[in-house]
Amino acid sequence: MLQCNQTKPQGVIEVRKLTGEEQKHYDEFGYVVISNFFSADELSEINEELDGCETPAQTSGEHEGFTYQLAMLTDKTKQFAQDERILNLLEDIVKPGISIFSSKLLTKLPGSASVCHWHQDDAYYTEVANSHTRMSIWVPLQDTDERNGCLWIVPGSHKTGLQSHTVKDNGTCRKALDENRVDLSKAVPVRMEAGSMLLFNALTWHSSQGNETDQVRRAFIVSYQEATVPLGRGKQHVILRPAN
Repeated sequence: MLQCNQTKPQGVIEVRKLTGEEQKHYDEFGYVVISNFFSADELSEINEELDGCETPAQTSGEHEGFTYQLAMLTDKTKQFAQDERILNLLEDIVKPGISIFSSKLLTKLPGSASVCHWHQDDAYYTEVANSHTRMSIWVPLQDTDERNGCLWIVPGSHKTGLQSHTVKDNGTCRKALDENRVDLSKAVPVRMEAGSMLLFNALTWHSSQGNETDQVRRAFIVSYQEATVPLGRGKQHVILRPAN
């Protein structure tokens, strides 16, 4: 798994584009991790902001732990989702132009057994509109690994196109891949340090398990698509960079 480590002074964030190696990894495997993208001060600030806007997690059900329309809740969450540094990094993936499809916060409370089943985001998103370049950023606000619900991904699975799904009656992400019909043997955990950012294709197979720790695990998620797609998830759809 490719993780790009950047060395820079504390608090200084480099404005850059994907390297050729990062672009190649994303194209081939359907995801790439960019390490040390956000500073500790930025994470602390956004965590404090989320303390005030996070909706109480349900104890069970499909939407457990989700706070929707995150980029619309406050000025700071909007700025986070529309950060020019992120857009510069995405501009060789999402084109022509860049728009927001949707945004959300996913919180796994301490001791939560909630599972996000194996799925593809486009199983949900194509209900609204089709896109050729739709993808998401997944930003953990704490270190994540297998113990607190890091993402698991099947590298290269985006190349198989949109798969059929079954509807589960438990957990989140209920439009689940049929595990009897897909090969999950190559699944890998995507362990990440706080401040890193995962980019992944909307067709990439992914899932997450529960949180076995005594600490909250939060992930800030924004889904982007090319600006030529006329629709997103309702009023969340915002064109950030028009197509040239």
